[in-house]
Amino acid sequence: TVELRMSARNDVHMTDNPVLLRYNADTNSVVKMQMFVNENLKDVSYEVVTENEMWKQFIHVRLQTKLPLVCELQLEAISDAFQQLRRKIAAGMACFHFQKSSVYLMSSDTDNNGLSGLTGDPTVGELCNMSDSISEGCGKQRGKKKYSARDVDQFQEPLLLFSAKTMRAESSNKCAPVIHYIKRSYTSMRTFVQVDAISMVHRDTKTVRLYAMLVDSLCRNLRLAENCFLEQISSCEGGDIVVSCPQPFHFLPRECGHFITVFYPKNQPDAQLEEERRLLHKQLALPLDCPLFRRGCAFVFSEDIPLNSPLINVHEGLTSSVKDGEVSVVHGIYTYHHYCQDRMDDSGWGCAYRSLQTIVSWFRWQGYTDKPVPSHREIQQCLVDIGDKQPSFVGSTQWIGSTEVSFCLETMLGITSRIISVSSGEELGSKGGELEYHFKHIGTPVMIGGGVLAHTILGVDYNRNTGELKFLILDPHYTGGEDLQIIQSKGWCGWKGVDFWKKTAYYNLCLPQRPRFL
Repeated sequence: TVELRMSARNDVHMTDNPVLLRYNADTNSVVKMQMFVNENLKDVSYEVVTENEMWKQFIHVRLQTKLPLVCELQLEAISDAFQQLRRKIAAGMACFHFQKSSVYLMSSDTDNNGLSGLTGDPTVGELCNMSDSISEGCGKQRGKKKYSARDVDQFQEPLLLFSAKTMRAESSNKCAPVIHYIKRSYTSMRTFVQVDAISMVHRDTKTVRLYAMLVDSLCRNLRLAENCFLEQISSCEGGDIVVSCPQPFHFLPRECGHFITVFYPKNQPDAQLEEERRLLHKQLALPLDCPLFRRGCAFVFSEDIPLNSPLINVHEGLTSSVKDGEVSVVHGIYTYHHYCQDRMDDSGWGCAYRSLQTIVSWFRWQGYTDKPVPSHREIQQCLVDIGDKQPSFVGSTQWIGSTEVSFCLETMLGITSRIISVSSGEELGSKGGELEYHFKHIGTPVMIGGGVLAHTILGVDYNRNTGELKFLILDPHYTGGEDLQIIQSKGWCGWKGVDFWKKTAYYNLCLPQRPRFL
């Protein structure tokens, strides 16, 4: 019997309504859901929805702010300071202002049922679509270029304020203050706690109910930050206590289908957090042979991406047409690197360099490395350093191929690659099975070079019975701006048949292998 429930341990913040799910693997029974009502378990009904339906029905409300924290650098003092901060927020003293609008959300104890700047009783979905300025924050980005084929439907970040009216009401109590004065030396900590909380809200939820959800989400975020502080202090056995500010990260593992928020100490590298990540993998029944919670794996929201940055996952939304074919594509995230980016005119010679940059970006996004995407000159210097090229190669406009790409991956990142060679483009039609296996089990982008051109293969659509095969091609020869619509509609990223490859050209494919570690 498998049971999944909210833990009651002291280090886990309980929900108001803990959930118990029961499933008997031996009898393959239906999942049974129970909730605590008056301290007794009660069966409740539930609805199973697909991941796509969930993303359509729910909006993610993201709250970002910084809150001051001043206390003694000591376990009990830090816990007390966070507890006071959470009590202040839970007492109705918080006020949320949705930026670029006149909408204010306050405690329901205030006037107008806690909603200012709106009339009626709108739902969160209606509020999200009410004006152009708010719609931009909901992932619609009117008049803006799309940075990902799948942007999270996200509300404009509410700004956290503290209600002066509520604070005056609290201070009106006719009580004399009591002061305890203790004279001693101690180490004080002054910092700002970074808050980045996500609330998953159904579109039909009334806006007045959003206040309680934001307060609960904010308090949970503060509990995670508190635990991060306490774990750092607890690990300091004797000697000086050294702590760094907790940083929040949101992860969206494809195996989970929902966000997971984790706080890491700012100055603690990923290498020192392996045990914490391993515990997360075990708790969530996730595989232990690939990183999912390294900083590089964190989800990047569209508004966090700088303008004119390389586009992310430009293949999403494209469909193939192989009858009864099975589609296998790259796992995870990559950025699209192509001609003339980074103020570098490499048109006519830099396609393989750009393909290598796309592959390196994949290893960065998946958390396998924190090394930056290399420039053309750094790639050339790498090949000179290992003795593959002469010193005059650095700064030149000479081509590189699949073999050089594999050399650079191994030297720069410690990544090994498998090379497949074919004598003609037509022969690539017989490699559907090998490529299908690669994208199913390895999932890295594949660099292919032949003649004077290089491309990146992102996936295949293959019918094993008929042998029909199509390739998902990312073309580094594109010279335009970062416009997803043009890239997809003009075929710079798209599904191509075997006839896309030249029959007379000799091709080498570089298949980077994925390391097995956390």
